[in-house]
This record gives sequence, structure tokens and C-alpha cells, in this order.
Amino acid sequence: MNKSRLEAFTDAMIAIAATIMVLELHSPDGVKLSNLLSEWHVLFAYIVSFFLIYLFWFSHHNTFKNAETISNKVFLLNGIWLFLLTLVPFTTSWISEKPNATLPMITYLLLQILWVESFFVLNKQVCRDNPDMENTLPRTNKWVKNFYGCFALAFIFAFFIPIVSLVIVGLVNINSFRGILSVKNG
Repeated sequence: MNKSRLEAFTDAMIAIAATIMVLELHSPDGVKLSNLLSEWHVLFAYIVSFFLIYLFWFSHHNTFKNAETISNKVFLLNGIWLFLLTLVPFTTSWISEKPNATLPMITYLLLQILWVESFFVLNKQVCRDNPDMENTLPRTNKWVKNFYGCFALAFIFAFFIPIVSLVIVGLVNINSFRGILSVKNG
């Protein structure tokens, strides 16, 4: 598989997913600030999901920038990761429409975990296929504890105050951005 074609296709899919999400945003019913503020949860869900997509686009670039070999396994794992990515606009829209409902939030959280895990599997395979390449996404015990601890907390809140789960995911994003931005960019 040609690396540049895989990266170009991935970039296009990421751009399409982000575009679909923004198309789900609708203008408020009125022209007062209160009309805009009454829809804060819709905008917040978009912001959290957009930055998660952006974070993974950046991470994908860092994973593939020094890879020489793109195996069939990487091609297939990238496809699985992209499939999960294409579900992000759907779940984001669902939690935007039903911010106080448990099932949409649980679905959103499960998708996020599957998407993150599929990226780690993809990253690991790229590193396995390119043993001389530095792993730009080390998975430390501290990161795993923080990530899964926050998501466990988000799952609990999803049953009582679902919108708080989205706030927790937003905080996880901020923490992840701090770590990812410390990675050398090429």
C-alpha cells in the first residue's frame, strides 16, 4: 500500500467527518443571546468532538510521518479506525439533540473508547512494521489510569447527569492535547 495514498484518503475522511458535524449545527431560533445560550450543549458537543477528531488527525500524522512500510494489516486497521471515525458525527448529533438522555451518551462514550483503542492498535502495528521508527504515542500506565478512570466516571454520570459525561470527555481531551502537543512534530 502506498503511504501517501493512505494518508490522503485518511485526511479526506477526517475532513468529511468534521464537515458533516458542522453541518449538523443549526442557527438558534431567535436573534437574542439567550437563544444562542439555550443551545450551549449543541455547540459544546461539537467542540469536544471536533477537538477529538483534530487530536487524532495530528496523532495520525505523527504516527505515519516516519513509517516506511505500510502493511496490509495497517491498511485494514486504518479502515477500522476510519469506520469508527465516521460514526462520531452521528453520536455527536445524538447527544446534542438529547443531552439529558443516557443511551445517546453511553453510545458516544463507547464509540470514543473503541475509536481510541483502535488507534492504539493501529499505532502499535505501524511501529511493529517499522521497528526503527520511534513510537510517538507511548501508552504509559499513568495515561491509561487517567483515561479509563475519567471514562469510568463519565459512564457513571451518564446514568444520572449525562451532560456532565461530555464535560469529562472534554477534560480528557484537554489533558490529551497537553501530552500530544509535547510530541516533536515533523
